[in-house]
Amino acid sequence: MADEQNRSYESFDQDSMMIYIDPKLMSSLNDMAEKKQEDLKALEASAEEGDLDAQYRLGRSYYYGEDGAPKDGEKAFEWFGRAAEGGSIAAQYYLGLCYSREVGTDKDMVRAAELFTAAAEEGYPPAITELGLCYELGHGVEMDKGRAAELYQEGADQDYAPAQCNLGYFYYQGIWFEENNEAAAELFAKAAQQGYPRAQVLMGECFENGYGVEKDIDKALELYRAAYDQGYPDGACTLGLCYESGTGVEEDKARAAELYREAADQGFPPAMCNLGFCYYIGIGVEEDPARAVEWFEKAAEREYPRAMFLLGECYDRGCGVEQNYDRAVRLYQGAADKEYVSAWCSLGLCYELGQGVEEDKARAVELYRQAAEKGDTRAQCNLGFCYYQGIGVEEDNAQAVEWFSKAAEEGYPRALMLLGECYDRGYGVERDVDKAFQLYQQSSDKGHVPGMCALGLCYELGQGVEEDKDKARELYLKAAERGYPRAQCNLGFFYYQGISVKEDDAEAVKWFARAAEQDYPRAQQLLGECYENGYGVEKDQKRAVELYRKSHEAGYVPATCALGVCYEYGDGVEEDKARAVELYRQAAEQGLVRAQCNLGYCYYRGIGVEENNDEAVRWFSRAAERGYPRAMSLMGECCENGYGIQRDDAKAAEWYRRAADEGYPPAICSLGLCYELGAGVEMDKKRAVELYRQAARQGHARAQCNLGYCYYQGIGVEVDDAQA
Repeated sequence: MADEQNRSYESFDQDSMMIYIDPKLMSSLNDMAEKKQEDLKALEASAEEGDLDAQYRLGRSYYYGEDGAPKDGEKAFEWFGRAAEGGSIAAQYYLGLCYSREVGTDKDMVRAAELFTAAAEEGYPPAITELGLCYELGHGVEMDKGRAAELYQEGADQDYAPAQCNLGYFYYQGIWFEENNEAAAELFAKAAQQGYPRAQVLMGECFENGYGVEKDIDKALELYRAAYDQGYPDGACTLGLCYESGTGVEEDKARAAELYREAADQGFPPAMCNLGFCYYIGIGVEEDPARAVEWFEKAAEREYPRAMFLLGECYDRGCGVEQNYDRAVRLYQGAADKEYVSAWCSLGLCYELGQGVEEDKARAVELYRQAAEKGDTRAQCNLGFCYYQGIGVEEDNAQAVEWFSKAAEEGYPRALMLLGECYDRGYGVERDVDKAFQLYQQSSDKGHVPGMCALGLCYELGQGVEEDKDKARELYLKAAERGYPRAQCNLGFFYYQGISVKEDDAEAVKWFARAAEQDYPRAQQLLGECYENGYGVEKDQKRAVELYRKSHEAGYVPATCALGVCYEYGDGVEEDKARAVELYRQAAEQGLVRAQCNLGYCYYRGIGVEENNDEAVRWFSRAAERGYPRAMSLMGECCENGYGIQRDDAKAAEWYRRAADEGYPPAICSLGLCYELGAGVEMDKKRAVELYRQAARQGHARAQCNLGYCYYQGIGVEVDDAQA
C-alpha cells in the first residue's frame, strides 16, 4: 500500500534523470568565449562553404532552437555530422548525443559510445563524462563501473562540474568505491560552486540530512532554490518535497503540488510520479484517481520504478482505472525488476492471493522475505503473518513475532496490532496483556482500524487497562463507521445485550447486517439468531438458516451448532436429525461447549443416533467441566440416575449446584428436589421451596408445578390451596 506522502525519490536511470549534463555548459574550446550573435543565413552560408565552426554552431542552433533557428533535430544531426567528419571534437560529442537521445536519428548507443570515445581521446571533458556514463550504465559498451569511475575522475581533474558531480555520486552511493559521504560532499560542493544544478540538489541533500557535512536545512534550501531558479526540474521537485513535508519552510502542500507540476511539465519522471501521488491521496489538490493514473502512466512510460509500482496499485484496486490484475502484475514485476522494494511485496501479495498470476504461496513468501530483508515494513508484516498463519511456510509463532517486531519498531500500524495480538494470546511470546494494550493503543493512534477494535476489546474486558464499556463502545463505533466488520459486529452485540447502551435489537440488527454483508461469520450467525427469534427484525426461519449456513461454511463453529439445531427441529429446513448430529459433532470436536452438550443429549435420548449413555456422559462431562450450565445439569441427572456413570447423589447435587449458581432454571429446580428429598444433601424443605420459587419465577414449568405441590401438601410452607 502507498505511503501517505511523497518521499525523497530513489535513484533513477541516469541517462534520463540522474546525470544532468547541461549541453549549454559543454561548448567547444572555441566556444569558451562569449558566443557571437550571427545572422542565421550568414551562418548557413559559412557552413555550406565548409567552415567547421559554422557547421558545429549551426547544428547547435537547430539542436536548441536558438539564434533564429527553429528546433529541428534532423538538421542538427546533419550539421553535427558534417562538422564531425571534418574533425570537430565538439561536433563529434554532439553527434554522439543525437545518437544516444534519438535527436534527428534512431537511437544507437554503440555509435554514440564510439563518438564519445573519439572526442574523449582528445581530452574533451563533456565527452569523457558522457563516455563514463556509457560505461556506468552499460549503454553501447559492456558495463564497467571501474572504467566509469576512471573517466569521471579524468573529467573531474579538469574541474568539469558534471564529472565532479558524477564522481561524487559514486562515493555517495558506494558505487565502485566504498561509500564516503565526506568525499561525495567535497565533489558536489566543487560542482555546485560552478552553478551545476544537479550538484546543487545533491549538495542540498547532504546539508538536509547531514551527509558528509554538518546538517543545515537553510543551506539545503538555498541550494535547492538555486537549482530551481535555473529551471532544473530536480530542483523544483526537491523543493516541492520540502513544502510538502514542511522541511525548512512552512508546510504548504498546494505549493508542493505546483512545484511538482512545473518539474513534471518538463518531463521529469519523479515529479510526474509525485504529482500523480498528490492526486492519488489528495495532497495539495483535490483527490482525483483518474488524473493520478494519467501522471503515473507518463512516469511509468519512462520506466520510473515508483510510478510503475503505484500504477500497478491503481490497476490492482481499480482506482482511477478499470481493475485489471494482469496489468497490475506486469507493472509490479517491472518495478521489481528495477529493484523497487515495495513492488516485491505487492507482487508477493498477488502470488499469495492468485491475483493476475497462478497462486503460489511459497513464491509469495520468497518475495515478502526479499523485501523484508531490505527493510520494507509491509513485507516484514506480511512475512510475519505467513509464519503466524502457516501460509507458504510451516506455522512458527516465534518467527511471526520476530518479523512483526521489526515492522512494529518502524511504527507500521498493522504490525503493531498483530504483535499486540501475540502478546494478548501468548503466541510466540510470553503472554502480557499490558504490553498488548500498549501495542493496540499505538496501532489505534495511527488510525489502524483493526487496532481500534482490538483496543476496544481491551476496554470491554478490562485487559491491560481498567474496564470501561463506554470507551469500548466509542472505539467500536469509530471503527464500525469506517467499515470494519469485526467492530460492526461487536457494536451490534453491545446493542443486542444492552452493554453500555440501552438494549436495542433493531440497532443490533443494523450493525450485524453491515458486518454480515462483508461475510463476517460471527455477524452472520448473530443476524441469523435475530431472524430465528424475531429480535429487531421480522421472524424468518429460512433466512436464519441461510445465514447460519454461510457462517458455518466460513468455519464459524457457533453457526455450525446453530445450523444443527435447525436440522434437529426442522426449523427453516427439512428435519434431518442425523445431519444435526453430524453438525453437532463437527462443532463439538472443535471445542464448542453448546455443541458438546447437544451431541451428548442426542446420545442421551437417541436423537439421530442410537441411544448411548456412555457417549452422552462423555460429551456432557466435556462441556460441564468448562462450566456450561445445561451440561452440568444433565451430568447431575446422569449421576442421580446412574445413566452412563455410577449413581452418586452427592455428585448429582454438586453438579446441580454448580449449574444453579449460573442461574440455570432446570438445575435450580433439580437442586430443590435434592433438598426436598435429602438426596445428596441434608434434607431442607424450606430451602427446596426457595429454589423452586427461584426457578418458577424464571418460567420453569416443572419448578412451578413443584412449588404448587409444596403449597398443596404443605411441604416447607403452610398449606395454601390458593397459592397451589
